[in-house]
Amino acid sequence: MRIPKFDPAALAYRPDIEGLRGLAVALVVAYHAFPKFQTGGFVGVDVFFVISGYLITRLVLSGLQAGKFNLIDFYRRRVRRIVPALLVVMAACCIAAWFLMLPTELQWFGKSVLWCAPFLANMFFAQAGGYFDRAVEINPLLHLWSLGVEEQFYLAWPLLLILTVRRGVTMRILGAVVVTSLAISIWGIWRSPATYFYYPFSRGWQLAAGGLLGAWQLRAPQRPTPTSSSSRFWRAVPQASSVTGLALIVAGGAFWTLDTAVPGIWSVIPTAGAALLIGAGEHAPVNRWILARKPMIFIGRISYPLYLWHWPLFAFARIVFGRPATPAVAASAVAVALLAAYATYRWIEVPIRYGKFADKLAPGLLAGLTCLALLGGAASLHLIPGRLSGPSFLAWDSAVSDWRFGGETKFNEPSGFSLTTVRSRGPGTALFIGDSHIQQYWPRVVHVIDRYPDAARSAIFATHSACPPLPGVNARLRGRNCHGLFDFALEQALQPGIDTVVFGAFWEDYFLGEYSVSGTRPYVYNVSDKTRTPLQYGSPGTAIAFAQFQRAVSRLVSSGRRVFIVLSNPTSPLFTPVFPSEFRLSLHTPTGPRFHAAPPVDVRAYESYVAPLMNRLRSIAEQSGAVAVDPRYTLCEGLNCQATGADGLPRYIDSNHLRGLTALEHASFIDEMLLGPDYPAGAKLPGTVLR
Repeated sequence: MRIPKFDPAALAYRPDIEGLRGLAVALVVAYHAFPKFQTGGFVGVDVFFVISGYLITRLVLSGLQAGKFNLIDFYRRRVRRIVPALLVVMAACCIAAWFLMLPTELQWFGKSVLWCAPFLANMFFAQAGGYFDRAVEINPLLHLWSLGVEEQFYLAWPLLLILTVRRGVTMRILGAVVVTSLAISIWGIWRSPATYFYYPFSRGWQLAAGGLLGAWQLRAPQRPTPTSSSSRFWRAVPQASSVTGLALIVAGGAFWTLDTAVPGIWSVIPTAGAALLIGAGEHAPVNRWILARKPMIFIGRISYPLYLWHWPLFAFARIVFGRPATPAVAASAVAVALLAAYATYRWIEVPIRYGKFADKLAPGLLAGLTCLALLGGAASLHLIPGRLSGPSFLAWDSAVSDWRFGGETKFNEPSGFSLTTVRSRGPGTALFIGDSHIQQYWPRVVHVIDRYPDAARSAIFATHSACPPLPGVNARLRGRNCHGLFDFALEQALQPGIDTVVFGAFWEDYFLGEYSVSGTRPYVYNVSDKTRTPLQYGSPGTAIAFAQFQRAVSRLVSSGRRVFIVLSNPTSPLFTPVFPSEFRLSLHTPTGPRFHAAPPVDVRAYESYVAPLMNRLRSIAEQSGAVAVDPRYTLCEGLNCQATGADGLPRYIDSNHLRGLTALEHASFIDEMLLGPDYPAGAKLPGTVLR
């Protein structure tokens, strides 16, 4: 590619692009502030990526042509642009976390600081959970994943442009990056959406698309503006581009939902919209009359600190109140974010970027990030105790992290799966197959075997979280091979010595979604379906899966084995542990906070919600000769289930998983599976406290 002579006007400030930044950040903030509307405001990040790719590419290519591009100076300017506001926001989050978070929460926050400081947030959250998962939405630094993608782009992109310019292949290489990265994005969303949402190589095509536009504009001859005496065609192109571009972005923001597979093929819509708006030029109608207006320009100028501030405010509000922000709280958070963003821009960003000693500040700014990383590492190792770290707080913290699963684990080389075992001296073995909802009963299993080592069966668990125990069904999550696990587990179930088989799962989450919780569920699909269409309850694909499951259960029963199907335990948002906000907000650290028992939760609505699916499982058990077990009969009193114990500590670790102590004390239906039918069901085991 031959780049035309360097023209400083090519890098002239464009108020419409500033306004486009304002539109992008407004979409993101609105999405986070009012999640109940389930809009696609997250497309604002796609717009940001296009803008960054466009501006950085033009800056680098123009500098190379003029012979004035300096790579070190480029990185120095990036540090001055990105790091000052980031340091302020992360430092504020660290202080708030120390003041408001419980020990386990602070440890998790410390891990995120350790990764976010070196701009690796996207890689951390790719392993920690999906962007739309409920477990990560209370992390105040989740939004820094996009900053990680951009910084990784800034590191690699100038080097690539230098090489392509030297060889005269810039346009071809940029086009290849767009095509290759888009293909990876589409494939990644098909394979593992929660992971590829974050990866730079599945996002790079959006940045490269902006870069391709910038490179093309530098190469193409200057087109006449709409005010010149150009042809009607050239006057119409920018007008149509600007209107179409805005329509595409608004369409994505208004009509996409959490189930939209991004950043795959659907992300082409807002990406193309941003490119069309930028390419239309500052004189196009939308650019001139909407984006270049003073309010949009103002929001655009503070868009970066506004993006940094808004999410921590929402996250800490959720931590304090234990639920998503109400409209009033959300509106207040937005107002505070706007004020904080302006203050950061006015008194932090501008002086550091353009001040007298700006050129000398980069090393100090990087040293600040290093200190934050060290601080995060110390917090992740519990070396920094938070304000809420006394014995009473530790009791709550232990309760909400009371997950007990693990024993003697044996990896099966041929299959690639592992089996977790607790052994007894009694005859026979019980095999437990399922997901984390069968794993949660591990404490009761261990307790029974410890109390009756000569009478109880040994127990083997063939499980994997987010894997339904159904044949021919897989989950669209990274690294899952659910159908392979089921086949392996069934093979183990038919081995000599296995006389009891127990299936259990969070059944409704795979086909109906969790009760009263908005958001995506683990997509499951028939492995024979090459399109990986998500299964819905009542669909032909689901009917096939359950028919195959019934045949597998019948085969086990006819072989003389006892088979149990454990139905879902009651779930509700009201079971989610909520630490009292008055303790978090108290200016004086409570020395001995006492927790009060919560009223019981009426689960009639839950039972109605899951009834069709649970009845299908009961029917399978009845027709095949298995036993269907409803945990509600031992976990609850009728249709009333306790969310806390008498001590006020939670009985669940989230909305649907029992804490270990609850399973140990109340899951007495496990006893017959290990001790046999002659043991009186529900009888109290020695040393067991049943409340």
